[in-house]
Amino acid sequence: MQCLWNLNPRMSQCTYWFQKQQFSYKEDIYAEWVIFAVEDGSFHYEIGDREGIASFGDIVICPPGIPFYRDVITPLSFYYIRLQWVDGGGSLVHSHESIPVGKVKFKDTRRLASNYFRMKSLAGSPDPFYLSWIAVHLQDILYLHYAESIHSEPKEDVRRDPLMERACRLIEQKAYEAFSMKALSDELGLNPVQFTRRFQATQGMTPTDYLTGLRLKKACTLLITGGATIEEVAHQCGYENGYYLSRLFSKKLQMSPSAYRRTHQV
Repeated sequence: MQCLWNLNPRMSQCTYWFQKQQFSYKEDIYAEWVIFAVEDGSFHYEIGDREGIASFGDIVICPPGIPFYRDVITPLSFYYIRLQWVDGGGSLVHSHESIPVGKVKFKDTRRLASNYFRMKSLAGSPDPFYLSWIAVHLQDILYLHYAESIHSEPKEDVRRDPLMERACRLIEQKAYEAFSMKALSDELGLNPVQFTRRFQATQGMTPTDYLTGLRLKKACTLLITGGATIEEVAHQCGYENGYYLSRLFSKKLQMSPSAYRRTHQV
């Protein structure tokens, strides 16, 4: 059986959208496979019976001919990719059990961000040469998905909790501004202890860790793709100052923001 990364992406289009506030159409049907690769922000999606929230670290894959509903939660920077799949013999692959539909989540966000950084200068051109280079980076992303999937441990199924899914959406909406977890738990009708236990039971982490993850993912993207100072990055990520961001960043990622920028910029 072929693995996804052994199928070659034949690119038709790659467009980079920056800080998109809303989609022109909340629902669309495409004639080709479509990938939304999120660099920053978040959106809600529905593809058939699959739905969820995608943010940095996620790509969303939609097959041709299936309604793709999407709604921006926080201003969205992403790569819109149209493509077809080709096997080793050069034949089009219209469907395959190894091609995931819906959200694909990545653990190695550094490698993902590195591919995005290189794709950005190529995106938007219809030139086949540029599209072929973008396909190389997409192929590396697909290999990363394959490598992570074969080393991942199976997780126990957990029941959906609509209230905690709403909590995720609210955290993502408010993540980059002054934020009170106590106010959020009040809004959900829970006390802080109930909220933390219930959130951790369904999401595998505390609400505070979820918030921190969103903020640090955005910080990583800003450090790689822009020339903002650490202080400016901190404010854009919802922190009061660069000193606090630097301490938290170093604790969680085992390197300073400055070192991360030097390591990951070309």
